[in-house]
Amino acid sequence: AIGKQQSSHISQSLARTAEMDILQRLMDFDDRGRYIALNAIANQLRFPSSHSHYFSCVMLFLFSEAKDEGVREQVTRVLLERLIVHRPHPWGLLITFIELIKNQRYQFWSHPFTRCATEIEKVFESVARSCLTPGGASQKATSVGGADAP
Repeated sequence: AIGKQQSSHISQSLARTAEMDILQRLMDFDDRGRYIALNAIANQLRFPSSHSHYFSCVMLFLFSEAKDEGVREQVTRVLLERLIVHRPHPWGLLITFIELIKNQRYQFWSHPFTRCATEIEKVFESVARSCLTPGGASQKATSVGGADAP
């Protein structure tokens, strides 16, 4: 309940800012311009900090408040492109993607682009599994010099 209240409060406070108005207007660009803007935002999803948290909230807000399904698809594409490469993944990127797929507010799995082809569906499920399993993204590195500790 507290998490929902905080999420709602953050969403409401983001919506009322001039910065968010500008970022939402950037989503009115053509596909290429929007892709560049979303990549610039995703570049800020780094280590645990208020800066990463802010841009995570921005990315999630843009996804949830998008007028066009294409914006949601591009937000997902930008995050997914960064998650399908080899680990380690930045903390902010993982937190944003996990929040997007787990929080019912975003209804991620109900969007048509998540089920448009079986190959795409498998990629989404694979990335979701690797992000959500204990041995996946949430596992801390326990090795030094490339050898795992027993």
